[in-house]
Amino acid sequence: MNAQHSVLVVDDETNMCMILRRILEKDGFLVDIASDGEKAIKIVEKSLPDVVILDLMMPGMNGREVCREIRKISPATKVIYFSAKVESDLQKLKELKSEADTFITKPATSKKILSCVNAMLNITE
Repeated sequence: MNAQHSVLVVDDETNMCMILRRILEKDGFLVDIASDGEKAIKIVEKSLPDVVILDLMMPGMNGREVCREIRKISPATKVIYFSAKVESDLQKLKELKSEADTFITKPATSKKILSCVNAMLNITE
C-alpha cells in the first residue's frame, strides 16, 4: 500500500492521464493530474509530490522546461520523463537522463510504470 506517497501525472492527453491515475491509485498512490506545464508547476508548489510522471511533448511549456521548474521548487521530487518520442541522438538522450531521474517510453505496461515509480521511492514490491 502506497497511500503515503503522492504522484503527479502531467500529460496533455486526457486518456493517458486517466489510465495512469487508475494504475497508480489501484496500487495505493495518491494521484494528481495536470494537463499542462503551468498547472503542473502550481500543483508542485502547493503539494510537493513525491514523484512526477512528465510527458515531454506538450503545448506551451514542454516537459524539459517543466522539469527545470520542478527542480527549483522541490529538488527532492523525483521526475520520470514519459514520452512516445524516442531520441535517436545519443547526446540528446544523455541530456534527458541528466535532467530527470529516469525515462519511460510510451506505451508502457502497468508493471513497468509501477516498477519505475516504486524504484524512485525505494519501495520493494
